[in-house]
Amino acid sequence: MNNTEGFKNILIVGLGLIGGSIAKRLKDISYPGDVYGLDRDLRVLKSAYQDSLVKNDNVTSLDGLEDLLIIFCTPVLSFKEALESVLSFQPSEQAVFTDTLSTKVSALELLISEFSSITNRFILSHPIAGSERSGLQNSKESLFTDRITVISPHETNDNHLIAKVADFWTQLGSHTKILSCEEHDDIFAKTSHLPHVISYALTQSLFSKLHERTFEFSGGSLEDYTRIASSDPVMWKDIFMSNNENILQSIDDFEVSLKELKELIKRQDDKAIEQFLLETKTLRDSSLENE
Repeated sequence: MNNTEGFKNILIVGLGLIGGSIAKRLKDISYPGDVYGLDRDLRVLKSAYQDSLVKNDNVTSLDGLEDLLIIFCTPVLSFKEALESVLSFQPSEQAVFTDTLSTKVSALELLISEFSSITNRFILSHPIAGSERSGLQNSKESLFTDRITVISPHETNDNHLIAKVADFWTQLGSHTKILSCEEHDDIFAKTSHLPHVISYALTQSLFSKLHERTFEFSGGSLEDYTRIASSDPVMWKDIFMSNNENILQSIDDFEVSLKELKELIKRQDDKAIEQFLLETKTLRDSSLENE
């Protein structure tokens, strides 16, 4: 990274899976600026400090940190508290902000209504990368490699800052794409949030009937399908609450397809069942081949 174009200082707020992976990637590429961390669990911050992922084991002030990028890697409903905490450390009035939150409309509404002084310097972003395992101990430097990071600019953002934040994600290995906040929340309700809803519901349904025998005869496919039900409950509770309208619509849409297949099975209509499955397989296969 050219340090004249990049940020001279980085503050990562929340050193879990995503924040820790950012720190590890910056260390891996020998980022020329200074990297700092902030986490409400001081044990996590001290661990990151001991592993030379951040320069500090505590934060008392951000005074003097020029050309600073502050990245929020917190659960969605913890964002306000984290933002208030960071602002209490009095970052420079030129500091740039970004995030990794999985929902955008609620974040932008919060910025406009309660933090308008920094809204123009807050470039909303979302790296499409993760794992069902959470915490700093499960972070890895390759998490963002060849993954998409969505940038969601709003009307008060400066194009230069948008480009600078996008370049930062590129340096972490991501490909960046632009979606409005509304498009982001609508698309990810379908492609990410709904699959988690289904996985959690399916896992609970199976365990309520089969208990400890749930995975005994699965052959591995069930473990693969329900893997994301092991994801961080706090993070996903926040996502379900903050993007609830889009998620509820996605559930309604899914129920239409589920009901259609249920009716075909009930009628024992073998030709219609096969056609349903074939059309679905063709759609999925052709879509993946075109990527």
